[in-house]
Amino acid sequence: MEWQPDEQGLQQVLQLLKDSQSPDTATQRAVQEKLEQLNQFPDFNNYLIFVLTSLKSEDEPTRSLSGLILKNNVKAHYQNFPPNVADFIKRECLNNIGDPSPLIRATIGVCLRLLWSTTEDM
Repeated sequence: MEWQPDEQGLQQVLQLLKDSQSPDTATQRAVQEKLEQLNQFPDFNNYLIFVLTSLKSEDEPTRSLSGLILKNNVKAHYQNFPPNVADFIKRECLNNIGDPSPLIRATIGVCLRLLWSTTEDM
């Protein structure tokens, strides 16, 4: 069965992504702290790829931002991802590389390049 987000968790991630776009320094600091906490949970990366590839109703900057955070997580923590999380991320990227949005396609492309270069190093 395909991974599905918990609705409450999804809303929390979406709020975090919206807050991260705030110019307020205190808000940015709070977002950074929350991201560090969430990065302790591999499932967080499933939420990020879900927002990037499946939430077409969200605005493009929010979807792209989720992909950029995912890219940073892959770069820093990929070796700690459970295989099912890594496989889900790869599959979702490949299945959505043809997204109608150029911004989303570019973000997915960046994630794919990093995923493949990271797995080659292992």
